[in-house]
Amino acid sequence: MSAWRCAALLVGLLARVALAGDVPANFGQRLDNALAKLPKSTDVGLVVIDADDGQSWFARNDDLPLKPASVMKLFVTAAALERFGDGFAFETRVYLSGDELWVVGGGDPALCDERLATRDGKKPTDVLDAWAAAIKTQQRDSITKLVLDDHVFEQQQRHPDWDRAQWNKWYAAPVGGLNIADNCVDFSVHVAGDKVAMTMQPALPAAFVRNELRVGRKYTAVIDRQPGSDVFELRGAVVRGSFLGTASAGHATIFFGFVLREALERHGVKVQGEVVRRSLDDESLRAATLLSTHRTPLRDVIWRCNTFSQNLFAECLLKSLAAYDENGRPTLTAGSWTGGTAIVRTTIEGMSVNLKGAVLRDGSGLSHENRVTAGQITALLRAMRAGPHRQVFADSLARPGEDGTLRRIHDAQLQGRLMAKTGTISGVRSLAGYVTRPDGTTLAFALLINGSAPSDLPGRVAKVLAE
Repeated sequence: MSAWRCAALLVGLLARVALAGDVPANFGQRLDNALAKLPKSTDVGLVVIDADDGQSWFARNDDLPLKPASVMKLFVTAAALERFGDGFAFETRVYLSGDELWVVGGGDPALCDERLATRDGKKPTDVLDAWAAAIKTQQRDSITKLVLDDHVFEQQQRHPDWDRAQWNKWYAAPVGGLNIADNCVDFSVHVAGDKVAMTMQPALPAAFVRNELRVGRKYTAVIDRQPGSDVFELRGAVVRGSFLGTASAGHATIFFGFVLREALERHGVKVQGEVVRRSLDDESLRAATLLSTHRTPLRDVIWRCNTFSQNLFAECLLKSLAAYDENGRPTLTAGSWTGGTAIVRTTIEGMSVNLKGAVLRDGSGLSHENRVTAGQITALLRAMRAGPHRQVFADSLARPGEDGTLRRIHDAQLQGRLMAKTGTISGVRSLAGYVTRPDGTTLAFALLINGSAPSDLPGRVAKVLAE
């Protein structure tokens, strides 16, 4: 090949590389069109940047603090990776002391989580089965007391900003130092003649349910649980056997104890005495027999948090930021919302993301008091892409057509090219993440909509970014 031809090919290659990151001439206009016709009362923040060099592609209200909904989870998961590293794991330890069984919680939100178990080819109850088997290896078929130590987190288990009328919903589950099965119960019914039989997953003692369901011609069944109560109330009529729905527990530690009690007795280990809370000191633990240590890797918690937007996982992460130091050791200070949000702020600002004007109240985004800007979100996304935990963070985001919050999007232009975190609460829609364009350019973007807007607007914006 001649020197001239080599030079010509090199010039052409450099030209294509230079053009790859250029903002298309009609890019901003197309985004403006997508955002047109929204009510004047609707506030929108949209920022799009090159994820690698930070070049601005589009900005509207980039510094306007808005409610982020579940996009708030990006700040918590990023702070957890930055503070702990992806080698961190939550631990739950089980001891036998005389005739008592002790369980020491580490704030793990994932015990008996169905999605993680399904992903790993396991049953959600495998961990409980293993604990029962460990007890039997000690030649025990009964225990006199079940002792639960949940002091790793504060005792306030629902955020004061959350709507009390929604405290029985799955997304407002209590946040404890000991959690099990997402702190929720799935209810199903079976109809035989005029009789209604009910099943619960996980199983609980009969005292935890007041079943007033009846057979009728029209489905009117509801699942309720009054704030402050641990008793589930089922009322109304059912027509045939079906899945009724999911409701959250009242108190995480009480729920944990009685789910564990039922599981042990199902395996032939009788719990003869009480289920109690107690703080266990190191000296007592050293004298007891350690039966099992269950570990959940941080990356699994982050995956559930971002791909599926599981609120309990986000809140446990937030509280853990205060409960553990940078080396993953207990701080001996109970993890709290106040302590966790303070560490999120200092950690994220330590990554050169300016959080001036941001209001951080919880980890899941369920609070309507949270405020961040689209510019702050894209700055965080760029910082994570440039950091040591880039791959774990990216792998935690939802993808179109796959399990997670983007599973219903089957657009060919977005599949394999969009990975993002969704957010929805009353009056708020949000979407933030990364889009890889056909020329290989990766964009970081954040869209925050506060007010009335079409439900498909975030998807339409993502398509413009990807085309």
